[in-house]
Amino acid sequence: TTMSNCALLEIACFSGESALIAARAGADRIELCSDYASGGLAPSAETVASVKAQVSIPVYVMIRPHARDFFYEEAEYAEMQTTLEKMKEAGADGFVFGILRPTDAAEGSVLVDVARNKALVDLADGRPCTFHRAFDLIPEAGWERAADDIAACGFQSILTCGGPPGKKASECVEPLGRLVHRQQERREQNSESESVVPQIIVGGGVRSTNVSGIYRSVQADAFHSAALEGKKAYVSRGEVRRIRGAM
Repeated sequence: TTMSNCALLEIACFSGESALIAARAGADRIELCSDYASGGLAPSAETVASVKAQVSIPVYVMIRPHARDFFYEEAEYAEMQTTLEKMKEAGADGFVFGILRPTDAAEGSVLVDVARNKALVDLADGRPCTFHRAFDLIPEAGWERAADDIAACGFQSILTCGGPPGKKASECVEPLGRLVHRQQERREQNSESESVVPQIIVGGGVRSTNVSGIYRSVQADAFHSAALEGKKAYVSRGEVRRIRGAM
């Protein structure tokens, strides 16, 4: 079975030019960043305003001050708040970020920083926020708690490859399937309440060659791709169309 055409396709764009290509090629939404090599940092407010003036699909903006990890010093966190305000003024439709905090427990385990994430979601004034691939640093044993913490912050969605950093979504279809199923069950249980159950967006090496296979295994209703071809760091119009076609 092919994916229902209602599956959402978000394209990560690292320049204004890429965003225009993605929008024209059939993306449903743009995740606008800068600096492909580091996995995406905040773009400039000028780029956001320029893209917003030229596309009609939603533009979500990355709020990430550095590429080291997802822990932020006080000054870096203040910078994230300032950046979010600037991007709001530039017309951003939504925001993409994720803040973790270390735990005292097992070596290397991390938690979602509820207080700081929630404060940024609140600052977004109702614009939807995605908890991005900081989620990939949380081991599967911690997913349930993390997903509930992320929901409590007010995030609408979680972008993940379903495994540790460096993994591709196509290598993590079993855990991804469990996570998607859990969130869908939560959504059914919570259908009466006001609380949001974040949607899982599958990202990490998603391409036209594997998206239908991932969908068959995972049954997710949202996918994220940089739609790159070869070694270039800008969007391929043909690849966006091929992914869309495979969906």
